[in-house]
Amino acid sequence: MVYKNIFIIFLFYVFLNNSHCHYAPFLLDKKTIEIGNFSDNNINISGKSISFEFKKKFENFILKHTPWNFVKKGGNIHLSGDFIDYKIIKKRNPKLKLIKMTVKIYCKDNLNPEKNWEKYFDIVESFSQQDNFPLENYLITEKIINNLVSQLYNKIFNNW
Repeated sequence: MVYKNIFIIFLFYVFLNNSHCHYAPFLLDKKTIEIGNFSDNNINISGKSISFEFKKKFENFILKHTPWNFVKKGGNIHLSGDFIDYKIIKKRNPKLKLIKMTVKIYCKDNLNPEKNWEKYFDIVESFSQQDNFPLENYLITEKIINNLVSQLYNKIFNNW
C-alpha cells in the first residue's frame, strides 16, 4: 500500500513537472495599425479638423473592439487618405437636406501586399433645416465620422 502511494505521488510529481504550456510565439504577436496622413484641405468646417476627429474616433473604436494596437511607424496595416469633398444636397422637401462627404482611403497591408486597396467612401447624413443644424454642428459631423469609422472597420476586418 505504501508503494502504491509513493508511486501515485511520483506520477503526480512527473505530471506537474512535464506539463508545460506550449504555445506558438506568433500567437503572442499583436497586429498593429499605423494611421498615416489624412488630408482635409478640401473640407472647410470652421473650428474642426475632421481628419483629427476621425483618427481619434477610429483609434478608440479599434482599441475597444479588436486586439490590435496602434503604432506611429511600421504597422502591419498602414492607413492614409483624403477627405475629398462635401456637399449639402437639397431635397424636394425644403425642410430636409442631406450632407454627403466623400473620403478616399488607402490601405497598405505590409504582411500581405495582395490585400492592399484604395476605396472611396461616400457618407450621407440627413438633417432637417427645421432643427437648425448647420454643417458646423457637432452632431452632424459626429454622425458622419461615426458612419465612416463603421464603414472602414467593416472594410478592413470583415472585407465588406
